[in-house]
Amino acid sequence: MTSKKRRKAQQRILSEIKSQLTIKAKKLNIEDRFSDINFEAMKQDAAKRILDDLNAEKTNLEYELYMKGVLDKESTIKLEKIQTYINRAQRVIEKYEKHIGKMAEKAAPHREKAREAVKKITPTPKISVHR
Repeated sequence: MTSKKRRKAQQRILSEIKSQLTIKAKKLNIEDRFSDINFEAMKQDAAKRILDDLNAEKTNLEYELYMKGVLDKESTIKLEKIQTYINRAQRVIEKYEKHIGKMAEKAAPHREKAREAVKKITPTPKISVHR
């Protein structure tokens, strides 16, 4: 199986799991926890944890190099690779932030319409003052 076919198969499986999770959440009345925005936020959180791990690894490697006092070729290559991964993780996090922002903007008009509908349905409390 080629990597492209494998990736498509994995995407289909993940999509099916996501849809099943959404159906179960609706049955339990907790579907707001599993909205598309929350899924993106979960991905962003995972990327942030990975970034934290990469930064910790970079710090450990720099400390090790400092204690050795020698900058050898292997350590330099490791530092460059880690920095590449850190840059990639930062780009992924920014991508998720932009995507979440766009999703929130798309959802905003619907929220406003829902608020207006609730205001129309809900009777306004009347306060009477007796003197």
